[in-house]
Amino acid sequence: MLATESRSAHRPAVTLDSSVPAQPYLVVEIPPEQAGAVQRALDTLAPVSANISAQTIVLDALRVAAEQAYFWTSEWQARERAADQAIAEGRVRTFDTMDEMSDFLNAQ
Repeated sequence: MLATESRSAHRPAVTLDSSVPAQPYLVVEIPPEQAGAVQRALDTLAPVSANISAQTIVLDALRVAAEQAYFWTSEWQARERAADQAIAEGRVRTFDTMDEMSDFLNAQ
């Protein structure tokens, strides 16, 4: 879906609408003056095969990127840095089996 309304400063240009959990869809907001150019560019992408088009590949990539946007939030990145630091400092534990891990966690 291409939305042609102006983007406000506090809203991202790409959002994932998951109001219907079984059918989330990507909403890409573009400036009105670029709507035609974007649609023409999408329309001219050549088919990759009989079953899939380059347009589908691009749109699927955008959808995946939007679905994984949480990963790039400052909160998530802080947790990633904390995990990297814990690994670097050796504050990790590995287990040979799931039962071993479960026993360890249950003992905490």
